Amino acid sequence: MVAEGAGKCSLVTAVDEVTCFESHLIRVRLDQREADPEFFYLYFKSRLGRSKIEAIVTGAAQKGIRGSELQELTVDCPPLESQRRIASILSAYDDLIENNTRRIAILEEMARRIYEEWFVRFRFPGYEPVKMVESELGLIPEGWRVQTVAQTFQILGGGTPSKAEPTYWEGGTINWYSPTDLTRAGTSFMEQSADRITALGLAKSSAKLFPPMSVMLTSRATIGVVAVNTNEACTNQGFITCLPNSDYPLWFLYHWLKANVETFIGLGTGATFKEITKGTFKGIRLLVPPQDLVGAFSSTAEQLMLLSLNLQRKNRNLRATRDLLLPKLISGELDVSTLPEPEAA
Repeated sequence: MVAEGAGKCSLVTAVDEVTCFESHLIRVRLDQREADPEFFYLYFKSRLGRSKIEAIVTGAAQKGIRGSELQELTVDCPPLESQRRIASILSAYDDLIENNTRRIAILEEMARRIYEEWFVRFRFPGYEPVKMVESELGLIPEGWRVQTVAQTFQILGGGTPSKAEPTYWEGGTINWYSPTDLTRAGTSFMEQSADRITALGLAKSSAKLFPPMSVMLTSRATIGVVAVNTNEACTNQGFITCLPNSDYPLWFLYHWLKANVETFIGLGTGATFKEITKGTFKGIRLLVPPQDLVGAFSSTAEQLMLLSLNLQRKNRNLRATRDLLLPKLISGELDVSTLPEPEAA
């Protein structure tokens, strides 16, 4: 369990040699005559367990927990056999989530490789007879254009409503993303932001509302995290949001951004934190392939990416179900002996 940045935990199942731990980790050794390690690992990963840890977190600049406070923490402890059965059921949920996560990675890697093969290596369908010609970006297929971002698609910035004005935030229903939302999620799709603003907050700030299926790119501090919003949204000023069009439809635009993250990072400036400005971004030169080729890629990539979205949503439902089950199983509200595994549920 982590003492600094408290709340993360891992289960050590076997140690084959002498092992030591960093000072910011707390090692918890359980009496296995009364406590099942896998049960308590899942317990502290759950919303119920995290809330208990959050209650004993202290510190202003550096938040953490003390071992002495952890020792005094009271936890729910069903009979050992019930713990094992609960762990078995919840582990099945985690296994499904892990399997779906692997499938998401495979689907997205397939789309990435097709993009790279067609638009980076120029081995697109029917490429053999196409002549290569000189351009500002080196040798490119004849008939492809070189343009700036500003000439190719629209971009938007973001803004932050005043935190001192409650009416800009309280009861807000408009998704308002910060870079932390994307870095924490680590997913290609974002469905809901941690914070939401009101229509008044949107009107009284420089935040810009953009439609579903736009592409958000973090542009400061952590440059180059890319995700697609599934609902109408806006962002803070740490983003450049790109709006797809016929030249650069959604999945072509998304993969162009993903393929050029190192370029964006290299163009970042600033002493306190790096940022790629909208002006710099607009001046980036890019390739505009023929629309029929872009359309063929978009059709294939869309199938793969929407399958990925479907699996992401399944994982969200599995996590929510798992977190709802744990307190009900511990309290006895649900009979653990009759509960089916998630595949059967």
